[in-house]
Amino acid sequence: MRKCPNIKTAISLWQQSIKGNSSWNSNTHIREYIYHTNGVGNSAYKIAGYCGLNQEKAYILGLLHDYGKIQNEKKTGKAHFIVGYNKMMKLGFEEVAKICITHSFPLKKIVFENYPQYSLQDLKKAQEIISSLEYDDYDRLIQLCDMFFEGNNIVSYKERLSCISKRYNLSPSQIESLKQGFLQNKSYFDAKCGCSVYKILGIKE
Repeated sequence: MRKCPNIKTAISLWQQSIKGNSSWNSNTHIREYIYHTNGVGNSAYKIAGYCGLNQEKAYILGLLHDYGKIQNEKKTGKAHFIVGYNKMMKLGFEEVAKICITHSFPLKKIVFENYPQYSLQDLKKAQEIISSLEYDDYDRLIQLCDMFFEGNNIVSYKERLSCISKRYNLSPSQIESLKQGFLQNKSYFDAKCGCSVYKILGIKE
């Protein structure tokens, strides 16, 4: 079985994640999920074209990175990155499973107290999985693009980080961890692309 689905299968899985997500109680949540996942996929596609990565694969991985949100984290008590990883592994799509978990952790060493919204069991499982993996350019690319979308808008990482910080009441340590991971990935892709990824995506510095 393919480690990554083709575009037709990927879109079908994405549509399944929209219909099956029981956590949304308004059209606003659905629109934001659609905009975010489409946005991450399209941004990854554009950047991939500048740095020699497979654009279709980048789009598919971006589109499905939040597939685990097909289940309500609060109701089930299971983190979306674990749900997505498990479901994609069962389907045989190992590369998508990897992205489902690595997109949440730009820094490979997970500081558990920085993620109080998730159970210790899920965080330990995530650390176990991540420790066995090598991050590649697709992992870094989706981590990068995931930080550009807030609500129904494409924004700079500073605006995104500010919104996340207020929404989840993040500690200085949490904010610094997110900032460090983003700047590390942005610097990496700026160099590979030969220009700022902000320019590629039309984001104001």
